Amino acid sequence: MRRYKVVIIEGLIGSGKSSLATELAAALGESTLCLLEPDEKDNANPFLARYYPTDETRSRWGYTMQTRLLAMRFRMQLAAQDWATLGKGHAVCDRSYYGDTCFARMLAKAGLMLPEEYDTYRMLYQEMTKFVLYPNVCVRILVSPKVANTRIARRSEKREGRKCESTIDLEYLKALDREITETVGVLRQQGVMIVDMPWDVDRDTADQRAVAIQSLADRIIDFTPPSLLLDLHRRTT
Repeated sequence: MRRYKVVIIEGLIGSGKSSLATELAAALGESTLCLLEPDEKDNANPFLARYYPTDETRSRWGYTMQTRLLAMRFRMQLAAQDWATLGKGHAVCDRSYYGDTCFARMLAKAGLMLPEEYDTYRMLYQEMTKFVLYPNVCVRILVSPKVANTRIARRSEKREGRKCESTIDLEYLKALDREITETVGVLRQQGVMIVDMPWDVDRDTADQRAVAIQSLADRIIDFTPPSLLLDLHRRTT
């Protein structure tokens, strides 16, 4: 029986997760489910623009936004694992349920989420996790905070749903990079296949991108995960 995989993509804001997720899903085959991160477009994340401007707005809206995003990413993760385990195809998630915790931890450490709010978030996460399986593969996009910052500025001028991110600064991205590294490290310890994808250098032609992404897709397809019955028991505590 063919084993389909759940693939999550983790990386900095502006690193190119959404583009990579879309292109990787196409390279994995037409039956692949691609689930993209919600932004302001079509009101998918109505708190994003209220959250980003200042530390004051991040303190006011941080818990509310992260709780909504946690629920949305939980829904995405369940859809992905159901798609794969039911044999419909591979599934690719542009950031994951696990990656959401990076932002909550950042807010708590910066004092922008009250201890009581963070404890509530943690309780919700703990209960949701009872229903979530680990992904088979985590692709970590390796982009420096400086490069990501430049890409955010470029993207905010062109792309609907991302203009509010123009207020993100370099220190925010450095803190986020540390949290992503910690999260990916935990996933590695739990047996998730981690693929580090250097993405600092822009691949200017379609051929260059296609070669890099097809190589990644082939590696994922060739990967043999544990026995399905054993794999179904992999949950966090």
